[in-house]
Amino acid sequence: MFDNSEKSFDSSLSGLGNFSTYPDKDPLSSKPTEPGSQQLPSLTAPLDYAGNTRATARNVGTLTGLQSFSDWVGSADLNDYYKFNVGTQSNFSLSLTGLSADADVQLLNSSGTVISISQNDGIVSESIASQLSAGTYYVRVYQYSGNTNYNLSLNATALPADNAGNTLATARDVGTLTATQSFSDWVGSADTNDYYSFNVGTQSNFSLSLTGLSADADVQLLNSSGGVISSSTAGGNTSESITSQLSAGTYYVRVYQYSSDTNYSLSLTATDVAPTPTPTPTPTPTDWYSQNLLDAQIITLTRSLAADGNLSRNDMISIFRDAKDGSVIDASELTDLRTLVSNSTLFTMADSVKVLSNKIANSDVANTRSGFGNLFAGSSDTQMENLIGKWFLGTDRPDTGYTYSYVSGSLFQNGLSADDIYQGAVGDCYYVATLASIAQEKPEYIQNMFTDNGDNTFTVRFYNNGVADYVTVDRYLPTSGGYAVYADWGGGSSSSTSNELWVALAEKAYAQLAESGWSRSSTSNNSYADIEGGWMDTVIRQVTGLSATSQSVSNMTQTQLINLVNSNQVLTAGFVYGAGYGVVNGHAYTITSYNSTNGTFYLRNPWGTSHANVTWSQLVSLRGIIQWSNT
Repeated sequence: MFDNSEKSFDSSLSGLGNFSTYPDKDPLSSKPTEPGSQQLPSLTAPLDYAGNTRATARNVGTLTGLQSFSDWVGSADLNDYYKFNVGTQSNFSLSLTGLSADADVQLLNSSGTVISISQNDGIVSESIASQLSAGTYYVRVYQYSGNTNYNLSLNATALPADNAGNTLATARDVGTLTATQSFSDWVGSADTNDYYSFNVGTQSNFSLSLTGLSADADVQLLNSSGGVISSSTAGGNTSESITSQLSAGTYYVRVYQYSSDTNYSLSLTATDVAPTPTPTPTPTPTDWYSQNLLDAQIITLTRSLAADGNLSRNDMISIFRDAKDGSVIDASELTDLRTLVSNSTLFTMADSVKVLSNKIANSDVANTRSGFGNLFAGSSDTQMENLIGKWFLGTDRPDTGYTYSYVSGSLFQNGLSADDIYQGAVGDCYYVATLASIAQEKPEYIQNMFTDNGDNTFTVRFYNNGVADYVTVDRYLPTSGGYAVYADWGGGSSSSTSNELWVALAEKAYAQLAESGWSRSSTSNNSYADIEGGWMDTVIRQVTGLSATSQSVSNMTQTQLINLVNSNQVLTAGFVYGAGYGVVNGHAYTITSYNSTNGTFYLRNPWGTSHANVTWSQLVSLRGIIQWSNT
């Protein structure tokens, strides 16, 4: 359990869900340790066909199908290693069966780092499935208790060839598109993006279709700079389609995974736009607004607001509110709002404005979960104002049992520091401890996370699988007697001008984001309670967009951890297997420094007090979980 300033993690979450559930377990196992249960070695041990180290591993060779092996592990032969190669991206699986005592199995990379592990109790069979790149790997079968024979099956099946580039720079070049061209390929966890490049030589009507899906994949049409012109994001295995009128130039199509792996068929078509005859020799100037929008009032307002080549946040708020005329949003007005969002690149619209406008004009899970609902032809002016408030003004604040008060001060005071973090009454140590490390090692990520809108609101950026998503928060924060309840702002009462708001606003934004269904569970609400419990590596990805690694300290070396401390990588530690040496169980910390004189690592407690200095051997005995950014 946490200190009384922090609640226990939600046990429904994987990872750092409830630090205190199994204080006496091995960090890589769900099985309790059993002192005294070790069996004595057999006097007549069976033959051992597998090596006992990686260096002496039994060489399986290149794995292209199913291979099976029989051997044993026990007190006299604790480990069996098998070495194999895959020559191309492959789906790999193994099974460990025929057990008469408890044995477990690991999949290791060429350096011996654990990729995956299976540790069922007793004589239950073990299994691992993983997607592997070409290279060398090891399987380790090892005793947990007793002596047992086993049957080990290894299988690898090559993934389909990837014929499309994974970036704009390596896009598959279709050439000049003058009719229909079709392509077949796949996307999945090992190949999340496929890019195609094509040209149109003249004004053209363009269309694409993405069919033959067995899982959820989406598609985007991009301009020559990689800006999104249009997207199709139907759910499940529903086919996707895009139509657009394109000027002469270079364009890209991006097919990308949303969930699971799927083959697909992509068809691209371009046909010349027939020239429009003019009634007089004098050509009529092209007016995009009258050609593409329907409602006269929206046409006039948008043309005026976009005269500077930009549709800003305030411009889009004005256009959304203009659509409320007559106290209802009719079909033409709704179509115009969606047309503006899908053509955002014409107006150099900021990414945050485009994303938030899309949540209003089209849909977002949080619209439904909040009770406001998605816009439809016939929506009321009240519904529109609720959605504007939710996404652009931050008025749909997270649920809490406390009173919201306007808080004075500024976003930052004298720069950023890990010591800006003081966790309050919500159990989100995993989140604020990660913010502390980002503030220390990569403060620019925190600075760029916020956009000050100049009206006492802030747009806050997060990343969903590397794609930016946004929410807006205002200056109203939960208080008790005028003081902070959750993340403290440091200056004192809510009226103090020395308050530093970034930590409290980042926490509030994370609570609001939960309702969109991707940052927490799919059933999370806009609530502080719904951000209790989690893991730091997830926060690293969501706040910075960087990839991250989680490793038990028992699978690291002291030198590796020292090198991480001395880098500028985000670095955190979590403890779930017991307390000691000043470390609280069920809690997350920021690792801020290493003292080479006395050999201790400094663990900063996000409470702002009760910090700890621990040696390497103490970290190992506590079985800490170390999580860090990969860059």
